[in-house]
Parts: sequence; structure tokens; C-alpha cells
Amino acid sequence: MFKGKRINLVLPCYNEENGLTALLSHKPAFIDQVTVVDNNSTDQTSTIARQFGAKVLFLKQKGYGLACQAGILHASTDDITIMMDGDNSYPIGEIEKILNIMEANQYDFVSGCRFPLTDKRAMPLIKQISNQIISFLIRIFFRIKLVDSQSGMIIFRSKFVKDVFSLNPGMGFSQEIKIKAWVHPNIKSSEVHIPYAVRSGDVKFRALHDGIQVLSDLIIFKFKKFNVFNIQTV
Repeated sequence: MFKGKRINLVLPCYNEENGLTALLSHKPAFIDQVTVVDNNSTDQTSTIARQFGAKVLFLKQKGYGLACQAGILHASTDDITIMMDGDNSYPIGEIEKILNIMEANQYDFVSGCRFPLTDKRAMPLIKQISNQIISFLIRIFFRIKLVDSQSGMIIFRSKFVKDVFSLNPGMGFSQEIKIKAWVHPNIKSSEVHIPYAVRSGDVKFRALHDGIQVLSDLIIFKFKKFNVFNIQTV
């Protein structure tokens, strides 16, 4: 527990046996539960997760957003939900610092901001450019100060899960959950800079295909008849 609050770390994974080993080897003691969502992996992701004492949810239908949804809903009974990718690119050692910042400022939702990059090798240039374009559009569309809209590391108070929950089954999940948090009048949100490392294992992000899909999702999310304050029933 962290200052009396139960912490659940959610890791959506697809073939992340190498990343999980490196990541969970440095898990802080105050994390009460690790929830690994195995998104139909063909390697030893589930086996390794269990070796580290993680709860494994197996999800056959592939989709980054689907894996995030399953993990976040499972963690919703705990006080704080942390989500990051299982490829060891996000800093598990920074969690305590972020939690302290949350408590000091009474933030409800914090997103890890990778920019400026501490390691230029960690993100291909095309991915940097697409992130900057999409994040710029989000700032214009929703009038919010969000630098890294595609960050895979978020920490939030689980009581707000229904307010920020996204039904996007793909990569667009990441930007939608942040937008909902930032525009919600009762959720205090912020970004905290984090170091970002070269991932372990194969790259899953397809720059052109996924970039176009995320941009398309953003435009649909902005202009469809959708109230971002609606509570989604799942």
C-alpha cells in the first residue's frame, strides 16, 4: 500500500516475456497487485507474469484498447490504478515520485509525459512527428494542455474509472481516456515528465497504419454526437 491506498499495476501485454522480466524485477514493494492482461500471446508472457505473482487475465481478442479495458476494470476496486506497457520502456521506478506528486497536488489523474525524450533512440522520428501532430490537434479541439497524448503510462484514482473509461478497442484508447480526464470538471489532471527507454522485444506499433487509425479515431471522437461526460456502461 502507498500511504493507506491500495495500488494495482495494470500491464496490457502481447508477447512481452522479455519486457515483463525486466520490469517486474524492479516492482516497488508498495504495489499490492499486478494485473497482466495477456492479449493472446504466443510466448511465455503469462508464465513469467505468474512467476512474479501477477494476476493474469487472458484475452483472446486482440486490441490494445480491449486489453487496457479488461485490466482497468479489474483494478477498479482498488484505490489507485497504474497502467503502463509491459515492454519495460516506461519507468516503474518513477511510480513513487508520481504518487507523491499526486498526493501533494491532489491530482486525480496523471499521465507520464515522455517529451523531451531522455533517450533519442527510444522513439522513431516518424512516431515522434505523428504524436506531436495528434497532440497538437487534441490541444486545439479540446482546449487542454496535453503534450504527450499517446503516452502508455497513466496513474489515476480508480473511483473515476467510469468517468474516464473509453470503449475504443485499439490504440485510440490511450488518447480518449486522457481527453475525458482533462475535460472533466471534477477531475484534476496533470502530466509529469518521465524517462522513456528503448523497449524490450519486437515493436508492435505500425507507424503508418496505427498513426492513421489514431488520427481517424480522434476526429470521430471529436465530431460524433458524444457527450464526454457520459458514464459508459460496460
